[in-house]
Amino acid sequence: MKNINVFGYATFGTPNGFTQSCIYGNKNLEKALKTFDLKTDAIQLLSPNDRIYSIRKEGIADKFLISYSVYTYAKEKNSNRTGTFIGTSLIFSDEIADENLILNSLHQIHQKLKNNSVSNNVLNINHSKEFNLTNVFDQDFEKIKYNSRKIGFIDWQSSDKNLVIFTNKLDNNSIQNLFKKALEILPKYETLFFIDSKEIAEFVSQKRLFRLIDINILEEEIQNFQNEIKQQLINTISKLKQKSKKIEDEGRTEYENLKKQIEQDEKTHLENGKKIEKADKNLADLNSLYANFLRKFNEFISALESGKQLEEVNNSIKQIEKEFYDEKKKLDHPNQISSLTNNRNTSSFPLQRPSLSEFSHHTEEKQNKNVVFLIISFVLNLLLIGALVFFTMFYEKEKKQEVIPDVSPVSQETVTDEVSEKDSLWKSKLNPLPNKMALNAENKNLDLNKLTDTTTHVDEIVNLIFEKNKIIKDVYQFQKDDYADDLIKENIDAFDSKKILIRKDLLLKIPFYLKPSDKNVSEINTYQSADH
Repeated sequence: MKNINVFGYATFGTPNGFTQSCIYGNKNLEKALKTFDLKTDAIQLLSPNDRIYSIRKEGIADKFLISYSVYTYAKEKNSNRTGTFIGTSLIFSDEIADENLILNSLHQIHQKLKNNSVSNNVLNINHSKEFNLTNVFDQDFEKIKYNSRKIGFIDWQSSDKNLVIFTNKLDNNSIQNLFKKALEILPKYETLFFIDSKEIAEFVSQKRLFRLIDINILEEEIQNFQNEIKQQLINTISKLKQKSKKIEDEGRTEYENLKKQIEQDEKTHLENGKKIEKADKNLADLNSLYANFLRKFNEFISALESGKQLEEVNNSIKQIEKEFYDEKKKLDHPNQISSLTNNRNTSSFPLQRPSLSEFSHHTEEKQNKNVVFLIISFVLNLLLIGALVFFTMFYEKEKKQEVIPDVSPVSQETVTDEVSEKDSLWKSKLNPLPNKMALNAENKNLDLNKLTDTTTHVDEIVNLIFEKNKIIKDVYQFQKDDYADDLIKENIDAFDSKKILIRKDLLLKIPFYLKPSDKNVSEINTYQSADH
């Protein structure tokens, strides 16, 4: 009977007060189980003839525990305090037995407990560990293990509510019926108490800490609870249906969006394929157009070399130039081939070839040689010359727009060495990159008297620099760590490996950024490195 436990308990007065002990079963429950002490400011036994029965539910780990208890009047040894008692509980784990077997076993064990521990309604022991029951196994107790049944509360609710049920009599039949009925409403409450004393009922009513009902409305209470369960079920189903509908709508929306996206991608892919195919054809046509144009030019060169007249060749050149440009305009340039279109727009130049008539005065002396040279030079170098001219113009324009920083006087050799060494060792993480280096000893805001060799960390130096130089702080105040790294790299001999200043006299270079608009602020105290 591993799923059945028996507890005994009582109020023993000073010094132990209420204690409870496991008489039979799992001793570990003594620490895990809630106490069976009565909340005497809400309910209590008032006379020797009073009894209180109860059913309590409790969850421990993954177990459902149901306790059936009986309380009877018992005074403490050396006290006349009211509300004292002795009690017995049968605790079932995940199962219960028939109510008649439970009640009979509960009565028999409790009677043995009283016989051994109470004399003239007064406890004669001082602690529940002194309960001396050598045999709790009566005939009904033995039957429990063969008549137990599993039970689980589907609608188990965590609650600290307690309900007191008053009935006119607590005989065996009425108690058994109450135990059976109680299971239908127990999920709503933690403990159900059963009493037949009007005095106790009056006490509970006055204290108003526990709810009190008459046996006559128990059925109504059970029915109300069942209605609550049904309503909860209806509400739960409604919420689940709403959630199901929401999930369905979300799924349909995402499906439609993804489907439209795929269809659009497929359409775009098809259109791009057609455009690329058309662009390939145009590319081939363009290549053929230029090849034919160049071939005819070569033919004119050969004609001139063979003695053909300049005037005739010149007219033919004008004609093929016109045909070339007309054919070129007919080529379709798809928009999405941006690189091809852009390159064609930005790198193409009008083919304005000089008329051969300009060179007519050389006809007598160097006719063939000059024409050949001019045509070949033009055809082969036209794009190159145009690109060079364009690049030169663009470069000069950009060069004019550059702002030359007003750098403090530094020799060209020193700057070259510094830049070369810096680029080879590390890459600054500062943004923007420093474009100046404070090297002028007369232009300093860094008070080296505040710095101490071997104790000053680079972070303190950076804070001092920012404090004294607003133009630096405004640019790098959120990049302190990176600025510290740059300061160390520029003055590597001034710091040790732990970023501690070891030679303040070697703190010579302090980088900073000077905006183009501030190029004349070089006279402002930016900040300086060394203070000898």
